[in-house]
Amino acid sequence: MSEVLIRPVFPADHAAISDLLHAAYARQMRSAYPETLTRAALPLLTRPVPSLLFGGRYVLAEAGDEVLGIAGWSDISPFGRTCPPGQAHLRHLAVAPAWQGRGMGRLLMAHLVAMADRAGVRHLHCLCPLNAVPFCSATGFDMLGEVFLSLSPDVSLPAAQMRRDIGPQPVHCPLPIEAGATL
Repeated sequence: MSEVLIRPVFPADHAAISDLLHAAYARQMRSAYPETLTRAALPLLTRPVPSLLFGGRYVLAEAGDEVLGIAGWSDISPFGRTCPPGQAHLRHLAVAPAWQGRGMGRLLMAHLVAMADRAGVRHLHCLCPLNAVPFCSATGFDMLGEVFLSLSPDVSLPAAQMRRDIGPQPVHCPLPIEAGATL
């Protein structure tokens, strides 16, 4: 096997990324959603937005010519709004079926979190399909609640709203400090 390389995404990768997203999501979603909902949602979930995909915040893992996974984040929410400063959204994280369960997802998540941290992101949000909740929880995300992710006027996907704090966090003083007090 060739060495795993994690690199930025390029426009020439678009078709391979769409194929990877479809293969990975189709396999994983079967465990959490009815087949009819999965079939309706897949075309909508596996069509990454080119302006986000090629904005320098997506990476691709590959070994030789084989695409192993993709991960990306954005300061644009899935609803098209700009995130407040210090906040961003996990947009995609997918691993080729043959590589699932071998640590590739954790490797991509670690790389993505490091990228976001360097960019000043302190809170990474995720609208997570139900099948991915255990993975997101295991990689540091906290469940905030259940939501319905409206993918189109006809397709809504039950999902989890999750958040992971990253980077330096403010230090909280357990006792109030009075004016003029010395520490």
